[in-house]
Amino acid sequence: MLRLDVKTQTSLGKEMKSTYQILSAFIFSMWFTLSNAQTIELQAPGASVIGQALYTSVPSDNANKPVVLILHGFSATHNYPTVATLQDFLNIEGYSTLSPTLTMNIPMRSQPLSCNSLHTHTLEQDIAELMAWISWLEQQGHKEIVLIGHSSGSQTILEALAANPVPSSIKGLIFTSLFYLAGQELGNKTSDRLRAEQLIREGIIRPEHYSFLFCQDDYFATAESYLSYLKITRERVIQTLKQLDRPNHTLMAGNDTRYGQVGKKWLDELQETGTKLTIIEGANHFFTGEQEPAFQDNLLRILQTMEAAR
Repeated sequence: MLRLDVKTQTSLGKEMKSTYQILSAFIFSMWFTLSNAQTIELQAPGASVIGQALYTSVPSDNANKPVVLILHGFSATHNYPTVATLQDFLNIEGYSTLSPTLTMNIPMRSQPLSCNSLHTHTLEQDIAELMAWISWLEQQGHKEIVLIGHSSGSQTILEALAANPVPSSIKGLIFTSLFYLAGQELGNKTSDRLRAEQLIREGIIRPEHYSFLFCQDDYFATAESYLSYLKITRERVIQTLKQLDRPNHTLMAGNDTRYGQVGKKWLDELQETGTKLTIIEGANHFFTGEQEPAFQDNLLRILQTMEAAR
């Protein structure tokens, strides 16, 4: 387990950071003109709606690097700051990237889905969309792919690889802010589950309000949608991590508020799976603020380690 302590910056450090940000923005603007960034539309097999992703290909002299697919967290999009800034950073470092937005059954979805919006999507549909995007990258000629998930995006990647033969193109996995979705400590209610299961037995598709993640008594969903995500328990995440046959790393934030629900013992459980665990002390769930450079630098270090091991 690697722990990184990010110290409070001095005024000189802050000035250096500001200069670095300005220089990075300038470099990115120049690099972007040499790259090929485009919005891709794709309808996954069996899906009823079309989804979108931002695809950025780098100049051909970096073609030996793996392409990186970045998957956002629950109800977010590829425009979410954690994903968007990471994609920009990796582009600057010479990596082609793809950041899909899961449709959640909304055509060309571009906005986050609120708790009280209608949720009809299922985990199985999310998995089908992710696998379709992996296939799309392969069709573009990418032979080596690294998957990065943030928050529940990590869980979707885990479930997709557990439910399908792992493509040979997948060379590495990086999970960030990896937790789980079901457990009474998270606010899930047994009465909600029983009510949803009864609706399924009776063939009733009427949406109702449930408690799910940060949506307490306000998650408006069909029973099928709600129940599909409850399979991602604490035990399930640990089990699927142990079964992975690809190099995998997990980056966790030292100050993530979710430890208040799951406990810091969760870090020990992750470590015991065999994943290479890095903890960025002082960071929040989204790795924003002063810890963002440490988050990005560690992801770059991991990618370079994966490349060196080929």
